[in-house]
Amino acid sequence: MFCSLLFQPVMDYVEPILSIASQIYTLVGNVKANKKRCYRVVERVKVLESLVKSIKLRDALEHSAEVENSLKGLSITLKSAQGLIEKYTLANLVKRILKSNSHGDEFNSVNERLNDAFQSLALALELENGNQVFKIFELISRHKEDEEDRREDDAELKRMLLEYGEYVETMQRELEDIKSSVGKIVEM
Repeated sequence: MFCSLLFQPVMDYVEPILSIASQIYTLVGNVKANKKRCYRVVERVKVLESLVKSIKLRDALEHSAEVENSLKGLSITLKSAQGLIEKYTLANLVKRILKSNSHGDEFNSVNERLNDAFQSLALALELENGNQVFKIFELISRHKEDEEDRREDDAELKRMLLEYGEYVETMQRELEDIKSSVGKIVEM
């Protein structure tokens, strides 16, 4: 059980992240104060959501540890963003207006973390794509090398067969020469 908690497939993060993003979109519609800041968070979440959806659409059976770690961090960051936006939907209007300026640092922090999450996830996906391209290139190269080795081995085998054929012909001629020599001796 402990191992299953340590290793969680990447796809187990995708649906919860998409769910949190959807909840953020719903929440932002109920925000009364700091609307522009909340909508800025939503814009960043939408960009991240498109990256996460691209992971969902991929056929990769295994994703890199970097992608997994990026998704873990993104999940935590989205929960923070969700909590921040909830503050503006749960508190009464007067409290929201009075405290709206004090939340500026929180918005800056969430936005920076969302930007970091985007960069981390985009880089992890790029590295993963590069590794997949390299594996494909390696496979193609290996097939080309195998084909080249096969051709060289075939040519060597043909050369050896020709040499053996020439050797057999030489031996047959020598045997014929010996036979004819023995035949002449017997006739005498």
